[in-house]
Amino acid sequence: MDLNPEQRREGGEEYPGARWLRGESPREILDNLLAARALEIESRVAARLDSRAVLLDPERTYLRALAHTARKAFFYRGEPPLDTFLEACIDRGIDDLVDEDVEAERSGASLDPADMRYQLIAQSLGIDARKARQVCVVLNTSHDELRHAIYALLVQRKTLNRYVAEGHGPPQRVRELVREGLRRLSLAFGRDIDPREYGL
Repeated sequence: MDLNPEQRREGGEEYPGARWLRGESPREILDNLLAARALEIESRVAARLDSRAVLLDPERTYLRALAHTARKAFFYRGEPPLDTFLEACIDRGIDDLVDEDVEAERSGASLDPADMRYQLIAQSLGIDARKARQVCVVLNTSHDELRHAIYALLVQRKTLNRYVAEGHGPPQRVRELVREGLRRLSLAFGRDIDPREYGL
């Protein structure tokens, strides 16, 4: 959703979120959004990461989504609807970070052990922080069906039976997806993952 300068809104227009999405510059809008934690962007980011089954640090994603929101808000006039506008900005932030992680892994860029971007992920999965980026890349670049299945079991801590019962079956297909995902993640974890831990 790229808006050009000719589409810049006039200051007097009213639309949902206008109070926070107006400013003399993207920087001013960003400062407004940060100061007020406005428009529930932080919770929207968390929900979008879950719905897309993407493994990224929520705070890092929130800040990137805010930056995109501030830039796009400078030209926003209430169309598309606010929810659609914010979701597009959040998606752009998520896609940016996934691409950056992929490029960092591809280039072999070293990861500072003190880098907090991967600490939460490392702690929740019980792995070394230096491996967390690789795990993110493996999961985040997997096809949708596989990514959602692995995310449900590893991140959301659902059982295989519950995931199937939620309508993601048939059971044999889900088992195949989970086995394939665990094979891929075993390389990133640096150890074999026992499928029995996940009801396989």
